[in-house]
Amino acid sequence: MGLFDKKDTDGKIHVKRIEKIINSINDDYTYNLTQSIDRAFITYCKELCREPEMAKIQPIELCAELVETIVANKTDFATTSYLSVMRRAEEIYARVFPYGENTPNFELIALVFINLFKPEGLVGKGLFNTTLYATFKDKDNYVEFMDTIKTDAKCSECLYDIIQYGLGVRAFFIDDETYTANMKNVAQKILHAGDIKALVARETKKVEHMAGIYDIDEADVAKTEQQLTKANAILSETVGILDQADRKTEQLSRVMNETTKSIQEISKRETDIISMKAISAKEDINAAYNSFLEEQRQEVILQKDVLIGQMFSEAEAKLNELRTMARAITTSANSELLRINTEASSAMDKISNLVANDKDLEKILTKADENKELYDKIAKLELLNTQNIEAIAKGMEAQAAAMNLSGDASANQDQGATVTPNQGATVVADPVQAVQMMNSPQFASAGLPPMEVDPQAIPEVNPLLDTSIPFEKRYKMVMEEKQRRIAKGEHFHKMFDDVVTVLMEDANPYMIGPSGCGKTFMVKQIASILNLDFIDIGYINEEYDILGFQTATGAYSTPNFYRCYKYGKIAFCDELDNGNSRATVKLNSFLSNGRDASYSFPHGENVKRHQNFRIIAAGNTAGNGADANYNTREKIEESVQQRFTPVYVGYDNYVEEKILGDYKNWYQFCVIFRLATDAWGNQNDCAAPGILTTRDTARIRRYLDNKSLDMGKILDYEFIQTKDMEYLAFLSSHMGGSVTAYPGAKEIYQMFATKVNDLRQKGGIR
Repeated sequence: MGLFDKKDTDGKIHVKRIEKIINSINDDYTYNLTQSIDRAFITYCKELCREPEMAKIQPIELCAELVETIVANKTDFATTSYLSVMRRAEEIYARVFPYGENTPNFELIALVFINLFKPEGLVGKGLFNTTLYATFKDKDNYVEFMDTIKTDAKCSECLYDIIQYGLGVRAFFIDDETYTANMKNVAQKILHAGDIKALVARETKKVEHMAGIYDIDEADVAKTEQQLTKANAILSETVGILDQADRKTEQLSRVMNETTKSIQEISKRETDIISMKAISAKEDINAAYNSFLEEQRQEVILQKDVLIGQMFSEAEAKLNELRTMARAITTSANSELLRINTEASSAMDKISNLVANDKDLEKILTKADENKELYDKIAKLELLNTQNIEAIAKGMEAQAAAMNLSGDASANQDQGATVTPNQGATVVADPVQAVQMMNSPQFASAGLPPMEVDPQAIPEVNPLLDTSIPFEKRYKMVMEEKQRRIAKGEHFHKMFDDVVTVLMEDANPYMIGPSGCGKTFMVKQIASILNLDFIDIGYINEEYDILGFQTATGAYSTPNFYRCYKYGKIAFCDELDNGNSRATVKLNSFLSNGRDASYSFPHGENVKRHQNFRIIAAGNTAGNGADANYNTREKIEESVQQRFTPVYVGYDNYVEEKILGDYKNWYQFCVIFRLATDAWGNQNDCAAPGILTTRDTARIRRYLDNKSLDMGKILDYEFIQTKDMEYLAFLSSHMGGSVTAYPGAKEIYQMFATKVNDLRQKGGIR
């Protein structure tokens, strides 16, 4: 049973709880009871114990819980005020439980009621208001709302205005969640507003307008009625005019019908005459055309034999030339293949004899195999202790070189295969593709045995991602490398540290931010600083974008995602919210995989997840579907969202300041331009169009460095074109108020304002 389960009718247990509280108080304060504890409170509690059914707070278990809570809360309530707190509790109980124990959702509301009297509760802070409490259907929403404002120093001072606003707008909200969200937003504005009354009036009007309620002036109504009367008079006059027009139209129609009939008769006579002349002309033309065709036919017959003979002669000469070239190429290729086979066989025999006859070499190789795992761990720790990331990079590059399958016969000695290189052969970087190519019919026809993927092609675990090494040690090295790069002039986004931390912890970061804020560039930096390859697999449209597929010939079409999973690369899922949500769900199989996970791909290979494998996703929305700026985005399936760690990546003024470098005037202009677009978005409750992105800033830097565009053209192409006149007028006005705080932008702003004003003049805007 729960604490406030109404089936629990045994009140004696809870009476004993109250008696125990009284006894503990008496034990603690027997030496000076009158000065420590209000004697009236002790009396109150004893009456509860004698007649629990007469308590104003029912059931008695709720009353007992309340007494325990109040006595235990020495932070907010003085010992001499316990009785007054209980009286206040009785008043609140009467308001929040209008039907006593029969109040709907009694147990849930009872928990909220007890929480009001706990330390830092709303009653102890003097912030509980039953009127505001009654406006919330879901009482948890009330507690959540009050928790967001109760710690503010001005909360008590502004509580009355917050209550008045809530009472004024509650009727305009159907659901509790929307009302709660609005109250949170407006309450924060009230707590930091200068003119609270004006703010409350403005926000109330905004809610009324959302509900379709507007103020109507009686003078405007009277004026409208006058205009309606005048319009009716004009309508009556217009009806009379239209009647006259109808009569004149009928007269005109009769005249037109008579005229049309006369014209038709004249036209028919002329048409008959013209038709007779046309028939005669057509016969003359047909005769001339047939004569011309006959002359051309005779000419073609005469030239046909000559043309055909010439074509056959040229074709035969060309075929003989091609046959001669083919025979020469075949002879040369056979000779070269024979020479290479001979040399390869000889080299293999020498190496085999050397290994077989050298006992010391055999012992060294055996001992090396036994200690390989230990040496690997010592090498990783020594690498982290004595070297930096640049040293790690060199080791990883050497390892990558060992993975390259270029047809070298020595790379396949352990399998006993003899590989014959061929001039002009294709070097395949991916081991799986290389094996598929070597096992294809064109290579099988050469007598080569089937190949398997060399297990040494799988790279070792990157020490920066090796979970056997403490995270603090690995993270410190990454930060040191970051500082070295900053010293060399490289710029990092303010959210870089958070994203790289989530990635190193294998928590699948999902970077959320507008277009052009630097998400893709940050992934490149992360891959570089961790010394990992990354592949941008784009947005996911079908499952085979992740899993690949079997071709019609039975070969496996290897996707980039497979390479990342098996060989330890970063899979970058750009524009995750623009993909097919049904196909994206397939990522779930890889997002939650543990360290020793594996996956069976469509071609039958059970691939073990490489410890270097990581997934980074990026999108323009939080995954909840399309919005005003990104109207083609889809909602990401909830199970996929839960497996990603969302990191909001916005525009970073610091990065843009570093990009523009010595062009301080342009940086300050970009700042006031973005302030204006933000103000427009806040005023219209939506994102502003044509915002300035980090990508735009980099493009402006190139124009300035190369002196390819002057100030006027940069303003036209980057800040003015594609924006409507009303929007430009707002931006120009707002930037004019900000330019005094950024004096370096004054000259550029003046040219911008002049251009906008010229456009307004041409567009008819005053």
